[in-house]
Amino acid sequence: MRKLGRRRPRRLKLFPPGGATPRLSPRCPDDRVRWQKPPSYRTRPPRRSGWSSDRGASAVELAILAPGLIFISMLIVQFALWLDATHAALAAAQEGDRAARAAEFNQSGWQQTATQVAMNYYHGLDTSVLSNVAVSQIKYDPAANTVSLTVSGKLSGIFPLTISETVSGPVECFRTSQSKGANCG
Repeated sequence: MRKLGRRRPRRLKLFPPGGATPRLSPRCPDDRVRWQKPPSYRTRPPRRSGWSSDRGASAVELAILAPGLIFISMLIVQFALWLDATHAALAAAQEGDRAARAAEFNQSGWQQTATQVAMNYYHGLDTSVLSNVAVSQIKYDPAANTVSLTVSGKLSGIFPLTISETVSGPVECFRTSQSKGANCG
C-alpha cells in the first residue's frame, strides 16, 4: 500500500543504442537507471474535430483548382500556336506579294508565280501549325496600282481556328528614259 504523502518519482526507461532494453525492474529503488519512452511512443498533438478541422483541405483545394489550372495552361499553349500560325501565314503572304509586285508587268502568269513563291516559302519555314494552306486570293487594283495576296489555312491546335493573312503593296514599275517617265499601267 502506498503512502499518500510521499510520491515516488517517475522513472524513465533508457534505451541503449543497440536497441536492447535493460532488464532492470522499474520498481527497484536501488536502480539509478531512468526509464524513458522510445521515440515511437511520443504523443501527438490532440486532433481537432468539428468545423475547425483542416484535415483533407489541401486535397479538396487541389481537386477544385486543378481543372482551372489545366484549362489556363491549355489556353497559353493555344495562344502560342495561334501566334506562330499567324506569323507563318503573314511571312508567306509577304513573300508571295513581293513576287507578285515584281512580276506583275514582266510575266503573263504572275498569279501562278506569286502562289508558288508563297507556298514554297511557307513549306520552307518547316512548320506544321497550319493545315490546308492555300493562297486564297490574289488581286490587282489598277486604280491604286497595288497587288494584294491572301494566305489562309486551318490552325491545327487545341481549338481549330481559321487563320487568314492579307498583304498588299504597290506594283514595282521601273520608268526608263525611253518611256519618258510614263505610267507603267
